[in-house]
Amino acid sequence: MKQIFLLFSSLIVIECSSPKVFILNDSKEGKYFVQELVNTAFEKDLIGKSPLIVINGIPFKYNKEQDTILLPLKKSEIVDLDFLNQNSSRIIYNEKENDGAIIITSKVRN
Repeated sequence: MKQIFLLFSSLIVIECSSPKVFILNDSKEGKYFVQELVNTAFEKDLIGKSPLIVINGIPFKYNKEQDTILLPLKKSEIVDLDFLNQNSSRIIYNEKENDGAIIITSKVRN
């Protein structure tokens, strides 16, 4: 019984410590481009597990309870991708409950 409890609690800790999955609306090759960069930023403690997403200066609304976030972009449309830590993103975007921000600059669609 004790082993089952330890296993269950370990799974909860592991699951809660991983960031969400951010995927692009793209082909298989480009689908996880953002996710790779987000994982690196998460490992370096630049962002938390539920960051605010800002596309071309506009906060992107998404359900923070979702495990997978589909971004309405293709890899070829992304010009720049940067990260803000929790304090900076809260000051700039006046969001009290974000864990940093993912700043995406994309090509403007006409």
